[in-house]
Amino acid sequence: MFTNFTQHLNEFNKYKEDIFKAIEENDSIVILRHIRPDPDALGSQFALKAFLNNKFKEKTVRALGEGESNLDFMGQLDEGDINESDLVIILDTANVERIDYKDEIPDSCKVLKIDHHPNREPYGDLNLVEIGVSSTSELVFLLMHDYDADAITENVAEKTYLGIIGDTGRFLYNSYPSTYQVAAEVVNYGVDTSELLSIMYKKNLDDFKFTGYLINNFLLTDKGVAYIYVSEEARREYGVSETQAALQVNLFRDIEDVKVWFMALESGDEIRVRLRSKKTVINDVAEYFGGGGHQLASGIRFRKREDLQKLIEKIEEKL
Repeated sequence: MFTNFTQHLNEFNKYKEDIFKAIEENDSIVILRHIRPDPDALGSQFALKAFLNNKFKEKTVRALGEGESNLDFMGQLDEGDINESDLVIILDTANVERIDYKDEIPDSCKVLKIDHHPNREPYGDLNLVEIGVSSTSELVFLLMHDYDADAITENVAEKTYLGIIGDTGRFLYNSYPSTYQVAAEVVNYGVDTSELLSIMYKKNLDDFKFTGYLINNFLLTDKGVAYIYVSEEARREYGVSETQAALQVNLFRDIEDVKVWFMALESGDEIRVRLRSKKTVINDVAEYFGGGGHQLASGIRFRKREDLQKLIEKIEEKL
């Protein structure tokens, strides 16, 4: 069904059989992803776990990592340690530093990396990285469908959809023809997409008030760069977590004069920047400052607030 899309995914076709073989050869599988998980990290993690549980009743499959309270509706994470004989599958994580549980992985474990970010830092025993898909959730769905479509259930499809809409901002960016085809297939499994969208993007009163804070405090340069700095104190005042705040980064997309925008979130001794664009490629800007990501959606970490001005200047060079 997806052959016309997957035939162009070189790494997918090169490594899929090796992944299937590794799964079949191991009775205990651990699925990890990055710290401070977003919907794509959790969606791909929960979807793959459910799929493997459906296909291999005799295997032990665990999804490990720290949760994110406002995404608890997506599923329940497991507890426990990683054993020396476990197969470890790491999803949606470009570099070792961001792997949740990275210090708990025994050297004896076989490690598979499955991701859709540029493969700047290969790690583990096998890297299946495809940047021509919207999300790791989409990539995992294509793998699962190729492996055994009969093991995909409504629950698997639901988690896939949540991951895709999270990483595409409801199909506003990072979307490819295959993305829409996967989304269409998800509906065939009985997923109520309208209900999922309502759950994903609902706001409590604190979130709603925080939206007002963002509207009242963002700045816009003459060249069309919108930005806002959100201190930890501001987040505490409105009762929103870092993840809850970051989910509102696309608030500025609908402003006519905005071309590129970012939200800079104070987090301990770091400033974590969510950088977004309508048309201008910005992942090269992110990489210039040691970050990275997709052409229209990237991330950067800074140590000093003064560095944000350098970021603005670098963006404006492209506008």
